[in-house]
Amino acid sequence: MKPRERVLAALKGEPVDRPAFSLWRHFHDRDATPEGLVEATLEFVRRWQPDFVKHTPTGLYAVEDWGLPIRRFDDPHHPPERVRPLFDAPHGWYELEVLNVRAGALGRELRGLRLLREVLPPEVPILMTVFSPLTLAYKLVGERVVDDLRDAPEALHAGLRVITATMTRYVVAVREAGADGLFFATQLATENWLTREEYARFGEPYDRQVLEAWPGGEPVVLHLHGTRVFFDLAESYPADGVSWHDHETSPSLAEALERTRKGLVAGLDRNAFLQGADVVRRQVREALAVTGGRRHVLAPSCVIPTQVTDEALAAVVEVVVERT
Repeated sequence: MKPRERVLAALKGEPVDRPAFSLWRHFHDRDATPEGLVEATLEFVRRWQPDFVKHTPTGLYAVEDWGLPIRRFDDPHHPPERVRPLFDAPHGWYELEVLNVRAGALGRELRGLRLLREVLPPEVPILMTVFSPLTLAYKLVGERVVDDLRDAPEALHAGLRVITATMTRYVVAVREAGADGLFFATQLATENWLTREEYARFGEPYDRQVLEAWPGGEPVVLHLHGTRVFFDLAESYPADGVSWHDHETSPSLAEALERTRKGLVAGLDRNAFLQGADVVRRQVREALAVTGGRRHVLAPSCVIPTQVTDEALAAVVEVVVERT
């Protein structure tokens, strides 16, 4: 099977010739330019041959164009940081404007996506990382987004409408630039931040608008970041697969098979990659014993730490190939 066929079959629970898998990480010292990120991504993909490529720009790429001050570090292990919140009072949400998604930082990452699609074989699908509107609001102002949610809800809704309008346009542009799917990440769909009712008001409606604007077909993967997540979103959202920290929070991989009909994009604890090849190898075998490779794409629970060794990555490929 070709990688695209394998991924789609695995997500649907159909037979596969071997387990589908993917791996991804950041390249903090090379992702300031599209060319640098594509070069680093290609080196990684050509070495480890994942079945889909998660295109992973800097985590702040989608908020740069609103003027957020960001500091970069020439260090492969140090991600860019927000220098300070974009604004410090609720009225700032009313001042946001819908962005031109083909210019600035958003346009920069579209250019990188086009470059990557040009050099990767067409049978290798690319999933573009896109963040939920509420996650982007958090990236703009930090933890005060929760204060505004509770104390100035209308102001936050105004900002979320602008962010959502921008991102609905962006996913269309992402498809046109060559992405085959979305890796849609939400970092606040968790009891650690909000009640389920609050996420239903400030998260779900805007998430759905972005997901429903996606003009492509499969696959769309929903990433539920963190612990104590609202896993019920996996079943109700228009997504084909769900990614979550299955070794750090419930449900387990086995429990998730019962809780959703969607494909599971999980199985490897992101922290295991720092614990050595034997730990990684054991986790791969345990995950595949649970799923048999059906309705499952073996993947890290979140982005792999930049300190990962080649031996730990090779352990994943070694066990997957054993199943061929």
